[in-house]
Amino acid sequence: MTGKKLAFLFPGQGTQRVGMGESFYQEYAEARELFAEAEEVLGLPLRRYCFEGPAGELTDTRIAQPAIVTVTFIIFHLLQKKGITPSFVAGHSLGEYTALAAAGILPFREALLLVRKRAELMAAVPGEGGMAAVLNIAPGRLEELLTKYKREGLIEPANFNSPSQIVVSGEKRLVLQLAEEINTSTSTEKTGKAILLEVSGAFHSGMMRPAAEELGKILAGFNFSSPAVPLVANVTAEAVTAAGDFPGLLTKQLYSPVLWDKSLRRLEDMGAEVFLEIGGRVLTGLVKKTLPGAKTLAVVKPEDLKKVLAFLKGV
Repeated sequence: MTGKKLAFLFPGQGTQRVGMGESFYQEYAEARELFAEAEEVLGLPLRRYCFEGPAGELTDTRIAQPAIVTVTFIIFHLLQKKGITPSFVAGHSLGEYTALAAAGILPFREALLLVRKRAELMAAVPGEGGMAAVLNIAPGRLEELLTKYKREGLIEPANFNSPSQIVVSGEKRLVLQLAEEINTSTSTEKTGKAILLEVSGAFHSGMMRPAAEELGKILAGFNFSSPAVPLVANVTAEAVTAAGDFPGLLTKQLYSPVLWDKSLRRLEDMGAEVFLEIGGRVLTGLVKKTLPGAKTLAVVKPEDLKKVLAFLKGV
């Protein structure tokens, strides 16, 4: 439909909200079919969680992860049915699993099964973990703080989201202390702030290694296909071309930083001209911070889908 090269971006945990997917369910038969398929695969009343909540249950890692993958894949499927297909795909953390399905690397059903196992393993990790987004702080200053708190336990960078946003992850007590020091500093060099994230664990940190070990065993039982379109991986910020690389990359993803800013730059270098976020708006903001001037679009509601179709018909 368009001569522009599109990069489809799939968001991760944190984009869940009560009501997600309901408007697509009401309007499109394909959405109803895919929700039914997801409920059959998962054995969960996914529609009730997505449409009615409550928010506390939908936020549970074991519910949020399959819910997000289901809704984002539905939106992808609807775009594809309308003739809008990606030239490249990438997903932020959990979103990488929707990207796998979108690139034909795994069938939707198998991606859901993997995500359910992943979520269960992550939720079962012992210890109290936490995460915080650190904004507008000099990398050297953040490195000094991390070095200081690492002497007391595990805390490390988890997501390099944009030049002005790095997420840290680790033992909750240390994340709280680091965030407090950043937010209460009276130093003349103070420029940054820290925002605690509503998560149930220290994702993308060494605390996830026990979960990663078990996930690696599960991944060995799945058959991955070669990508139909290039997928830029979180842990390398490079396009993956060999199907056999995915088990190792997905295992490492659980305890390694998400190199999102580098992934966006890689997509631009590969020729991406329009960045289309599927099911959220957070990644669109990160594109604008990382690649000023890049064209961004987002589909969260059916009205957005129609606007995107109208725009792409005209280019």
